[in-house]
Amino acid sequence: MDDIKTTLNLVARAKAGEDQALNLLLERYLNRILRIVRMKLGPKLRTKMESMDVVQEVMVRAVKGFENFDPKNEAAFLHWISKLVQNEIRDLADYHGAAKRDFKQETDNKKDSSIDSSLLSNIPANSEWKPSFQIRLKEDVLELEAAMDQLVEKQREVVIMRQYEGMSFKEIGQELGCSEDAARMQFARAMDKLTDLLIHE
Repeated sequence: MDDIKTTLNLVARAKAGEDQALNLLLERYLNRILRIVRMKLGPKLRTKMESMDVVQEVMVRAVKGFENFDPKNEAAFLHWISKLVQNEIRDLADYHGAAKRDFKQETDNKKDSSIDSSLLSNIPANSEWKPSFQIRLKEDVLELEAAMDQLVEKQREVVIMRQYEGMSFKEIGQELGCSEDAARMQFARAMDKLTDLLIHE
């Protein structure tokens, strides 16, 4: 509860124009926002876009949108940020497509140089990974990203909403337009698929 109160307090202060509050929000949620960015980028766009650049642009969008945003809880804040991430990625993808540049040579075997691996090494706060995978995922988060890339978009979004944004199944159901039980079932199926992919990786 204290975490939620702190987040909402920081949002209120950021809305009032306090730069320090915005910096504290970014520091507080950098790891999770970065993971959301990378999961939503997918393998192709990760070679064209620096993940930290996307995070920074998302925070610029957040500053502009704070005035009309009133989160009820931490999950609502993270889900709102996640939507900003999606919008930023879409705009960047459109830009790269319109530019018609050939990224093949310059991106072959390219790694995202803006990423410190320690930022990605933490298991999501709302973790429902089986214990046998937790140590493994801490050691190789890129393995998790590769497995997530193989999920269909709907499965990937359900995992992101639950594991990274901390949404309840009721909230996920409202977002997907289905019942709480249906959301829980979709998540379970997505996690089963993800586990299977990790086992056979």
